[in-house]
Amino acid sequence: MYSKFHKNFLKILFTIILPILFIVMVFSMYLVERLSQEKRAFLFEKSITLASLISHIAISEQNYSKDSSSTETINQVHETFQSLNFMGLELEYLVGKISDGKIEFIAYSDQKPTSIKFENANSSLSMKKVLEGKEGVGVGYDYDGQKVFSSYHPIENTNWGLVIKQPYSIHIKAIYTTSIMASSALVMLIIFIYIFLKKTQEKHRKKVEYSEHRYQQIVESSNDFIWEVDSNGSYKYTSHKIEDILGYTRKEMLAKKPFDFMSEEEAKRLSKIISQEIKITNLENTRIHKDGYEVHFISNGSPFYDESGKLQGYRGVDRDVTLLKQKQQEIEHLAFYDTLTGLANRENISERITQEINYTKRNNIESALLFLDLDDFKQINDTYGHDHGDEVLRVISSRITKSIRNFDVAARIGGDEFIILVRGVKENKTDSLSYLDEMIQRIFKDINEPIKFKGIFHKVGVSIGVAILPEDGKGFDELLKYADSAMYEAKHLGKNRVEFHKKVI
Repeated sequence: MYSKFHKNFLKILFTIILPILFIVMVFSMYLVERLSQEKRAFLFEKSITLASLISHIAISEQNYSKDSSSTETINQVHETFQSLNFMGLELEYLVGKISDGKIEFIAYSDQKPTSIKFENANSSLSMKKVLEGKEGVGVGYDYDGQKVFSSYHPIENTNWGLVIKQPYSIHIKAIYTTSIMASSALVMLIIFIYIFLKKTQEKHRKKVEYSEHRYQQIVESSNDFIWEVDSNGSYKYTSHKIEDILGYTRKEMLAKKPFDFMSEEEAKRLSKIISQEIKITNLENTRIHKDGYEVHFISNGSPFYDESGKLQGYRGVDRDVTLLKQKQQEIEHLAFYDTLTGLANRENISERITQEINYTKRNNIESALLFLDLDDFKQINDTYGHDHGDEVLRVISSRITKSIRNFDVAARIGGDEFIILVRGVKENKTDSLSYLDEMIQRIFKDINEPIKFKGIFHKVGVSIGVAILPEDGKGFDELLKYADSAMYEAKHLGKNRVEFHKKVI
């Protein structure tokens, strides 16, 4: 993160600050040049003014020197110069002439300079230039070799020259000050931008860390399994909940695919959906726990892409709905099965028989509906209680289930009443009835076996009424009515026997 910050800072430095630096440098050069021009004009103007005054004085008085009677005139020059020397510029003046091949200084601001041989004087010496008849403003050298910024001008009507000078250090100070101010402003700007970016980056970093921490807390506290897979379908991230749901550690999950925890058939189904690169919404799927049992999920997820639109993977949430699935199955079981015995209930057997009627018509076969009612069952409930009665019903149900084939259906429709759908498999009516008779005899034998519960033996019989479908009725209610009627006929004739509907007889 810090490396990224420095890269961003350098990017800003090169894209923003350097152009600003260039602008500041150009502007500084402009200011320095303008300041220099203003100072040149100022000094040149003052030198002309002072030279003109000296010229006028010289006309009236021909000799000017401290050592002569021209003291008053020199004082006038001093006063005039002092009136022109303002703003703390530390200006000095010199008035010189050539005498006996030497430069003699006849007027000056402070101490009298020593004479200088004209021919030996530095060509950059301002006084030499003015005595040669030149005038101007610029950087040159003083009589003592010091660098100065000066304005020089010949004095009319005389052979004198005037130099107004300023120490070069004072002259350059303005330039230094401008440069330093510009540099300081730039440095302060850089420091400000750096501190601003640093604080912004730190604030952003803390915000990101807080957001990540908050997200991590939410993820880790979720009861759902949160995941991310790459474009190959391999896990890149899994929340800790996977350990509770599938029994695998997060480390074990990484680089594996969801399909690795599915049956082959389920993996093919899910892979086909994922390959479409569409959003996953409430996708039901089943995976295998580390201990081998099935775990049911509802999955939701969305694909994500890079800047070029290429698929990078999926992110999503899996919810363990195994318990919900079990409860749904239990509810469905309660809706279609008897809670005491586990056999089909009335609604279930009604639907099965309706389907069977249509099946027998299409395939020209016969099936049978058996209505069973236990004999003397009420006496067990009245004498020993309902717990004994319930146990007898459970045992009888188990015996009935063992007496029939896998594709036949047994149901309890209430109290001690049962229905059996015996599905026909042969076109020969005689063979079908022969098998039906054999099965009924097994039922009698199994049900008549004594039942022991809490040290007491219970013995029950069963009366059976039979209706053949589709001949005996067009629907479940009609067939049940005829089978029920045949069952009561069996009870009337002595119980523990079977009777068929009269149409069959």
